[in-house]
Amino acid sequence: MGNIFRIFMLLAVFTVVYGCGPVISKETLKQVDRNVTFEEVSKNPTQFIGKKVAFGGTIINTENEENRTLIEVLQEGLDYRLKPVEPAESAGRFLVAFDGFKDPAIYSKGKRITIAGTITGVEDRKLGQITYKYPVIKPDEHRLWIPRTYEREPSIGIGIGLGYTHID
Repeated sequence: MGNIFRIFMLLAVFTVVYGCGPVISKETLKQVDRNVTFEEVSKNPTQFIGKKVAFGGTIINTENEENRTLIEVLQEGLDYRLKPVEPAESAGRFLVAFDGFKDPAIYSKGKRITIAGTITGVEDRKLGQITYKYPVIKPDEHRLWIPRTYEREPSIGIGIGLGYTHID
């Protein structure tokens, strides 16, 4: 009985530790310069061309071009798992340049995304009445987050009875 309990506890600890880690691989994170902030990049994007970064935020727009897909993202801070947090204070916007086709129905407005990749350049685009300098990032890895209403955070519960969960 003691061995079964130890195995159960080991599995429980492994599940909690594994489930709470960053969503970008350790190999990619080792290449990311965590000292580079989005605020610095947004002020002078050309200075950071070639740097590996990890940023995230909320998708504003997805547009497909001939050989790539550009996703416009409103930058947000990232939590310990590299998940974007509420955009109360954003330092600006950036573009994610994926090779090939990404479906706008999947990479749709309002979804959150985390990317790790290389700053490859700057694109000037109209934003209202101004011309905005968008840092362009070619992703090595990314994570598209499930909308909050469907995302299940880890939870622990003890009890007896029936449970019911309804998702529209």
